[in-house]
Amino acid sequence: MDAPTIARAVAQKTGERLGLSPIPEPTGHLVVPTSGLTRTIQSVGHTVQFRRMSERKVQLASTAHGRTLLELWTRGMQNLTTLEIQEATSDWTTDELDRYASLIPAWLRSAIQRANAPRKSATIGLSGAYDWSNVNIKDDVLISKVLEKHKFEDVARLCFYYGVPRVKRVFKRRTFEPMTHASVSRMLSNISKGLRVAQEPAHA
Repeated sequence: MDAPTIARAVAQKTGERLGLSPIPEPTGHLVVPTSGLTRTIQSVGHTVQFRRMSERKVQLASTAHGRTLLELWTRGMQNLTTLEIQEATSDWTTDELDRYASLIPAWLRSAIQRANAPRKSATIGLSGAYDWSNVNIKDDVLISKVLEKHKFEDVARLCFYYGVPRVKRVFKRRTFEPMTHASVSRMLSNISKGLRVAQEPAHA
């Protein structure tokens, strides 16, 4: 007899609601969210800890995805990292998350949506993940990072996406190494000329 079976047997006697996911648990110890009292039961070499929780948490704990959300919720907003949230939920569909919308706090739902939002680097078509450490990177910070690396194709894509004037404004505010400054200055000048030439036939 395993720990989940013991937990279900106890619940049948007491009539309490359990949040018991079908996911296999570590042998010998099981924490079970319950609508009943908090207590620990030992039987047949297994330890089952019934932990009293709110109805929402008990419902969450009854499914595999729900238990994942419950673990994130328990960790708390201040202790979760974007990477941890991505690792736990990146392969979920919007519909899967929507099923639990009424059971999880608004901050957790927002955190999951932000963590799995398309990165600006990918949206713009940049060659590298300049925003790998921060999916919510500010536009001007991203522009600065790209200019710092000064790869022509990426600088050009910035100009197409944000417009040359904005990229130039960020460039003027930042301090770069002399060689980087000279290289970016030439790039922006050439890109500006290229865009003007491309636009001339359209206005002719």
